Amino acid sequence: MIMKKEDIHIDWEIISKSFRGDLLSDERVKLEEWLQVSGRHREFYERAKRGGETDPWEGVGRAVLNSKKEEMMRKAREIKNVRVRRIQLRYLWYAAAAVLPLVIAVSMWMNTSREMSGSVVAERVQPGSGRVVLELNDGRTYFLDTTRVVETGIEGSLAKAERKSLVYEKRETEELIYNKVTVPRAGEYALTLSDGTRVWLNSDTEIRYPVAFSGKQRIVFLTGEAYFEVTKDSTRPFRVVVNDMEVKVYGTSFNVNTHYRGTVQTALVEGKVGIRVKSTGEEFLLKPNQVAKFDVQGKDVEVSDVDTYYYTAWRVGEFVFQNETIEEIMDRLCLWYDTEVFYANDDVKGKRFTGVIARFTDVADVLHLIGETATVRFNLKGNTITVSDSR
Repeated sequence: MIMKKEDIHIDWEIISKSFRGDLLSDERVKLEEWLQVSGRHREFYERAKRGGETDPWEGVGRAVLNSKKEEMMRKAREIKNVRVRRIQLRYLWYAAAAVLPLVIAVSMWMNTSREMSGSVVAERVQPGSGRVVLELNDGRTYFLDTTRVVETGIEGSLAKAERKSLVYEKRETEELIYNKVTVPRAGEYALTLSDGTRVWLNSDTEIRYPVAFSGKQRIVFLTGEAYFEVTKDSTRPFRVVVNDMEVKVYGTSFNVNTHYRGTVQTALVEGKVGIRVKSTGEEFLLKPNQVAKFDVQGKDVEVSDVDTYYYTAWRVGEFVFQNETIEEIMDRLCLWYDTEVFYANDDVKGKRFTGVIARFTDVADVLHLIGETATVRFNLKGNTITVSDSR
């Protein structure tokens, strides 16, 4: 079968291995085919080779950085009616040089026959604009978008709310009075509980918690995604309840996410946690740099070693995509940009992308970068994104 230009792709690991002289015979054939397709491919390769004399991965990373900057600057001049900022591609370089090879080992589609201006038809969508709501035990609600002191439902107990955080005063009580914070799509928020535990809440997340803890344990209820830094208290374990699963905490930092389709994922950064399935009583202990994936239907738990930055980068303002499908990526983007997505066909859902992008980048810029490396076309109108094959 004769391969079309747009079907020729290269795994960046092959480029890196060629600098080290480690190519297998079939990889050498793939590299030669890719180089012969286009002068742009050969120019990219030579640039990466010059930069990789001391470190092969560094050479590839620098070549990616430079080529992507050039592409984005050229596209910015071509796209009408959209003020396109340069995507902060330093994150791609940071990932290549410092975080993980998996971020930079992109199976990148180099579609030389495609016009770059065709991947996105865009209107601006602003991230991080959702209004967070505090609900007291008696049903009263407050919008947490200004600096203010709010009631908590316990007489004499107040909490200080700012635009991006809510801090409860330290106190004990015999009666459990609950508050609830709801973060909508396109929002994020931070919370400090009465015991000093800090919680970062991602988009489309709800957490229910006591204004002040009492008794021999500390329990909160979560739907969505949150990163926890739990204050140590050996006499009162901390628990995060998510449906039929709970995370038993022993003073630690970890991320819990219920947004994945059919699973709850818990990534442990430091300390120790136990993942307990309530219906069976089984408990699985996690070590740092491990993730537990709880199957909501089958009630199974799978534990594996990971780089937890992939799961926690959102807290420091980054998207990290690790060989994810377009469908998985759009699930995450739609929560943050409060958009809806439609697919022209099912095949486009399975195309993949790897990279690191700043979360506060305009959605148009994000879609451009993904579209140019995954051979998909995005049409953005209002809050609706239509995804189709760009070929």
